[in-house]
Amino acid sequence: MTDCIWCKKTTQKIAEEHIIPDALGCPANLVLTKGEVCQACNNGLAHLDQAVADEFDMIAFNENIPRKGGRPPVVLGRGNVVGTQGPEGSVMSFNMEKHSVKAHDGTTIGGYGKSARNIKARFKRLGPFATISGEFEFGQGPKFLRGISKIALASFAYYLGADSALSPTFDAVRLFVREGQGVRPVISKNAIGMDRRVNTPMKLDTGEYVALFSILGVDFFVDLSPNMTALPEIEQMMLQQYGEDGWTTIVAAT
Repeated sequence: MTDCIWCKKTTQKIAEEHIIPDALGCPANLVLTKGEVCQACNNGLAHLDQAVADEFDMIAFNENIPRKGGRPPVVLGRGNVVGTQGPEGSVMSFNMEKHSVKAHDGTTIGGYGKSARNIKARFKRLGPFATISGEFEFGQGPKFLRGISKIALASFAYYLGADSALSPTFDAVRLFVREGQGVRPVISKNAIGMDRRVNTPMKLDTGEYVALFSILGVDFFVDLSPNMTALPEIEQMMLQQYGEDGWTTIVAAT
């Protein structure tokens, strides 16, 4: 039995740890099952998995990806939007008024502008048909980057083993994930397809590691070095390969 990669304690109460949140359809093979995570940390850090799932709620809903436990996908945490699955398929209600209104399922949805997670929707009629488009900020949740770093170190343990992940080199990542201490930006870019995939961590010439994984159309590049010293090199690599478009450095919301 190994120590937990989060609290670094040995315990008999171990848990299966889905590397990608189960609510986003984590593949069955991307699960830590050999005691890498204790039950207490698995339960205590579940709110970070939820924070990541919340940012992908619209994508998961549109892709009809079941939530944890196989439940139908829903959109409930956007303030002015409600999305549910019913006998006739996917149905969404958008509220662009300033006051609350009734949604299609009978619930009340708030007015636009009352939540940072609101979606700015636009309605366009095309003869007998209509289209709705919208925009929203991605990755701005206060716990989102901690959740992404959680995936990053778990993926490192998956490929290189829990003993390697327990190195003091990654204590800064652990502290950020568990307690939110420090600042750890993440690089993301548009991906092709809706894969949920974890790649072998990339080792730089400096010996620092970068975690690589994809979630529902977004590629993530996560610096696992103690002081984020690999981040500038990753950004330079992105500039050289993709130019200035299609990728961004996500920083904590203020």
